[in-house]
Amino acid sequence: MPNPKKGLPPGTPAPDFTLPTAGGASIHLGDYRGRWVTLFFFRGVF
Repeated sequence: MPNPKKGLPPGTPAPDFTLPTAGGASIHLGDYRGRWVTLFFFRGVF
């Protein structure tokens, strides 16, 4: 298991997860498997 404070090594597939949207729907990373996806996380913004 990677160290969560250091993140994943470059080129490592991200684990599947689900996040809520602002509209109340859910987004599943697995729905985009095989596609290029850019993720932005902002700690403590919301």
